[in-house]
Order: sequence, then structure tokens, then C-alpha cells
Amino acid sequence: MKILNSIDKIYLDQFSINTKLKEKVDFLIKKEIKSSWFFDSRIKKPESFALKIETGRFEDPTKLEDFYGCLIVVENTNEIEVAVTKIHKFFTEISRRPKEKDFTHKNTDSFPFDDLRLYVKLKKEEFLPPEPIDDITFEIQIKTFLQHAWAITTHDLIYKSDKISWSRERVAFQIKAMLEQAEVSISGVDRLAELPELTKENSKFKLLKEIQKIVTDLWPKADLPIDVLRLSQNIYELIYALRLNSDELFTILNLETNVGRGVLIRDLSPYNIVVQSIINQKAATIKDYLKFKKGKFKIFLPNEIDLNGIDISDSNNLIRI
Repeated sequence: MKILNSIDKIYLDQFSINTKLKEKVDFLIKKEIKSSWFFDSRIKKPESFALKIETGRFEDPTKLEDFYGCLIVVENTNEIEVAVTKIHKFFTEISRRPKEKDFTHKNTDSFPFDDLRLYVKLKKEEFLPPEPIDDITFEIQIKTFLQHAWAITTHDLIYKSDKISWSRERVAFQIKAMLEQAEVSISGVDRLAELPELTKENSKFKLLKEIQKIVTDLWPKADLPIDVLRLSQNIYELIYALRLNSDELFTILNLETNVGRGVLIRDLSPYNIVVQSIINQKAATIKDYLKFKKGKFKIFLPNEIDLNGIDISDSNNLIRI
């Protein structure tokens, strides 16, 4: 596309200073955001700059608010305000779109682009002389991963395309409506989970909850992994295969602990303590399971486990290291 010399000159005049701005802002944001978030930034391309100027919506083309712009992507809507707080640490907010989080100009049947955009400037640092980049207003978009997924897959269909198609745009906004519903469900999962229609459980989840309670009641928190759910699931698979219930598990662990073993063992993981305790208290149960030609569950038996004379030579139902 032909770019007019007058527009190209305005672009080049801003390019150098915005490159310096990008370097500083990228550094500040990258060191502050959570590792699980995503960050990206860009300086507007000459053709995109020219097309935006030609819209006639900007009285001063030298002060385009998104000549430099960046993007922070967070896990869900609950994290958006966390990101805003981090942004305010280094930048002064000039304005935002939408202006209010609890008010919208959208109709109920429309789904236009309306992700949060903050227009900010660098906070002036005390005892340092002012720099030209301090006066530049730039854009920071904050999106969730679902919003970002929609944008990168459909944005060009709507805003930057060589085809004009009602049907393509219709599909893009249908997808956005579905993702918005998913976003609402994710952010409100705790409240939704309390609805009478959902407050149910099956036998597996009942046993899992009982196992989790046993684990958290018997072991000090420092001895447990961060992922107690995975530990509980591993124990569930074990006792389900051995046809033991939660009361039997609790009794086995208490008996072992009362004789100085059980949860007092320091050189085994909580899962392997459960395995060792069952071997010590229910050897016949372990033997019977290992006799099966092939069970659905394989018992993990590392060398640190004392088998107490149990013959494992012909069993296919274990993993031994």
C-alpha cells in the first residue's frame, strides 16, 4: 500500500522514541507479572498506522495512544484487577476503556471487542531528570486466556481482512459469545458449585474426600505435597484396587503410627507410607492382589519398601524400581 510522505514522516518521527519506550515498559512489566501470565508488545507497523490515521478519528496523528501497545494475558477474570494493581505500580492511568467495569454500552445481543484497555504514562522517577518518553501515552490491554484465544483466532476475520463476509463475522461473534459464557462459569465456579442442581457426588468423590480428610488430619502440612488432590487420587486408586475402604485405611495408619511407624516414618513419601502400612497390617490383601494375572492397577513398590517376605516374582500387578 502507498503511504503518503507526510504520514510516513509522522510515523518515523515517533518510531525512535517509542522504541525506547517499549524497551523500558517491557522491562518493567516482565519483571512484575506472574510467571503463569503471558506478555507481548509491539510498535504499530507503518501500513496499520496509515490506515488508522485515514479514519479521521484522530485530530493529532503525532499522539496516537497505541503507537506502542502491550498485552497482559491472565488466567481468568478474577486476575484482571490483580494485573491492574501491578500496572499502577509503575504507570499513571490517564483513562481506560470501558470506563467502568460494572457499566457497558453493549446491547444484550451484541458481543463487540471490549476487553480492558488502560491508557497510561510512565510514573516520573524522583531525583531523575525528565525524559521525552515520560510524556507518551500508550495502551496496555489486559485479557484472559480465553479472550486472547478468541482474538488471535478471529481478530483478522473481523478487523483486518481482504474479504468482506457477513457470515464469517457472524461466526466469529458466535464464538465470542460462547467463550464469554465459559468465562462467566470459570470466574463464578465456587458459586455455581453450590447450586442444588450441582451439589452432588458419586461414590468415587465421596471416598476421595474421605481420603483427603484422613491425609490432612494425620500428616503435618509440611510433610504433604502442595498437590494433596493428586496424592489423594493415588491413594484412592490403591485402596480401591485392594478393596479397602476409608475406615480401614484410617485404622491401618493409626495402628502403624502407634507402634512408631505410619506417619512417623521420615524416609518414605506419604503414598509409600500408605503402601508400607498396608503391607505391614494387611499382607494377605496385598498377596491376593498380586496373584491376579493382570489387574487394572499396578502397585508402585520402590526398593525402599520392605516387602516383609511377600513373593513378587510372578506378579504383573506391580512396578518395582
